[in-house]
Amino acid sequence: MFALGALVAAVFAGLPIFLISLLRGARAFHPSGTVCRAELTALDGDVGKRLDGAAMVRLSGASSDENSTSPNILGMAIKLGTDQDLPVATFESFIKTAEGRKHTDVADYLRNEFASVSPWRVRGLGVIWFRAIPDPAAKAAVKTGTRVERLDTDIAAGRARFTLEARSAPGPDGAVRTRLAELRLVERLPQDDRAFRISMFRTGRGLVPTGFRNGVRAVVYPISQLARRLRGG
Repeated sequence: MFALGALVAAVFAGLPIFLISLLRGARAFHPSGTVCRAELTALDGDVGKRLDGAAMVRLSGASSDENSTSPNILGMAIKLGTDQDLPVATFESFIKTAEGRKHTDVADYLRNEFASVSPWRVRGLGVIWFRAIPDPAAKAAVKTGTRVERLDTDIAAGRARFTLEARSAPGPDGAVRTRLAELRLVERLPQDDRAFRISMFRTGRGLVPTGFRNGVRAVVYPISQLARRLRGG
């Protein structure tokens, strides 16, 4: 399915994605976002231990500017050092995009669960789906302002945290195989987020993307990045 997704993306999506990114000088999807310095703390002694340490996280809306209140999918891209990338988002599959948009709370990053959508093959676990579960305290807290201002509030309060889980099946009801690590957002960085780039081929921690959507990502991400570089973005 990974190869099929890559083929479909190359044939049908490559040129449109390139042109959109080139004209915008920005990503075709998730055009603007917020970058945070983060830390992962292992919750298990095998896979979680490999993920333990410093990270960078980019949070964004899929199809609108940062802080837009329009119905949207939210994304979270996680960079573990320089050798492993992991993208997750607030929907379950391509065919459930509209449902995901409907149920996403665009006002607050920490009031959403983020799913890997496609499966990953993880050394020590086999094929699993990732899910990032927000700290219940962040979901329950009374907050005001834009979603970036609410994110700042959660970071300052020490509750900008997600539990990264490995699940045996997709969706909110998928059985939890293990809780891998706690992802804590340490500070929001003022830097321009255009330099933040992820790749489906950074798999140094033993997390290898599989499935149709990950195959699509493997093709469209570098195409969009090339177009942005041509525009100086």
